[in-house]
Amino acid sequence: MKNTILKYVFSVLAGAGIALAVMASRGIFHEDRTVQIMGILSDGFFVAGVVLSCVGLIIFVGNGGVFDMLAYSMILFFSLFRRNLERKYKDFYEYREAKKGRKRSLAFLLLVGLFYVALAALFLALYSTL
Repeated sequence: MKNTILKYVFSVLAGAGIALAVMASRGIFHEDRTVQIMGILSDGFFVAGVVLSCVGLIIFVGNGGVFDMLAYSMILFFSLFRRNLERKYKDFYEYREAKKGRKRSLAFLLLVGLFYVALAALFLALYSTL
């Protein structure tokens, strides 16, 4: 329970940091027109939502096993530089079987990303009505 709450808190903070960086780069602190502020807020929250959602989708694809061969090849490559020549996994099949149980949750990233996109839609609606 505590771990799940921390995931949401960190993803909300990461999204807020991304949104704040985008808003600062667009000059929100120097803008005095309400219409422009709404546009900048919409842009910032949209970028944060898309970034978090895309990270969640990359984790989803990774859970499907798309990056398994790349990860296994990196393990083999770096095992060449170790003194101990004994390998942790005998072959790729054994690596895949060991990795099957280690799926990462991605719902928190998608939910927080969609929340930021919804905030962007709200500010876009305010921008278009003003």
